[in-house]
Amino acid sequence: MKSKHIFTATALTAAIGFAASSSAHAENYQMLVPFPSNHALSDIADLFVEMVDERFDGRYQISLVGEDAIPGFEQFDPVSSGVFPMALSTGPYHTGVTGVGLAADAIDADPEARRESGVWEAYQDYYLTHNVRMISFPSANPGYHFMLSDPIGDDGGFDGRIIRGTLTYHGPIRAFGGSPTVMPVSEIYTAAERGVIEGAGHNIFGNHQLGLHEVLPYLVRPGFGVTSLMIVFNEDYWVDIPEEDQAAFLEIGRELEDVSLAHYEQLIAEETELMESVGAELTYLGDEQQEMLDQAFADGLWEEAIRISGDPAEQMRELAREAGLTP
Repeated sequence: MKSKHIFTATALTAAIGFAASSSAHAENYQMLVPFPSNHALSDIADLFVEMVDERFDGRYQISLVGEDAIPGFEQFDPVSSGVFPMALSTGPYHTGVTGVGLAADAIDADPEARRESGVWEAYQDYYLTHNVRMISFPSANPGYHFMLSDPIGDDGGFDGRIIRGTLTYHGPIRAFGGSPTVMPVSEIYTAAERGVIEGAGHNIFGNHQLGLHEVLPYLVRPGFGVTSLMIVFNEDYWVDIPEEDQAAFLEIGRELEDVSLAHYEQLIAEETELMESVGAELTYLGDEQQEMLDQAFADGLWEEAIRISGDPAEQMRELAREAGLTP
């Protein structure tokens, strides 16, 4: 049963505006994006729009609709129900509907391996049960890291520290002796400044623009996990697209998977250098913790995915394990 959300007046206005424009211009689409426009993960939406413009020579116009219209954690249902035709989505943002997407962050990011193993198709088939069609599975690798107020000590981990982290981070935080606490990204700076938290898990990119290095100047290495995103269409809109254009969209989606990895690899290197230039320092997990990191991260995600979604998540883990794509 789909969750029901109370849309803001802004969201309703956007939806009505879309309905009017779609009847007059069938090739104009609004695409929901769950991040602020200046967030590094919004780059994927921008790259996708550029690629669509170039491929179709303007025949498909995609405008981005952000979290000011519909909050990021509430965007899945409007696409599933057809209020909006498409979205940039990510599993951790729709765990209220399914946990299967959450576990994608524990699956190897190699686009070809995801496809050859059947994992890509399995994700597409699963999301079709929610009336959305995944056309691209872009990602960043590594996707995550921790930032601390003080460097790693003799314990090699987070003993006694309170670390901000959504469900994505709870596995390694607990495995390394820390206590996770959940809060929005927007509250990390103030909480660290006041000593409420002693560290935070966050994407391994996009931290400099938030100023997090000013209050959490120790960048924990190695990074870990994969930030997996999805470009999805509402299935009812998708079937109305001519087959040759569907094929072109899927080709763009495949190309985007390679482009995203290269884009974020460069961004991670540039941002790490930038933060070090203004005083941030690298600090390293102990040898034991480094050996545990991938397993602790993956176990935490899969356990939560299975708790939320049961058999579909179990089956996805088995498929990924058989292919050697997840611990």
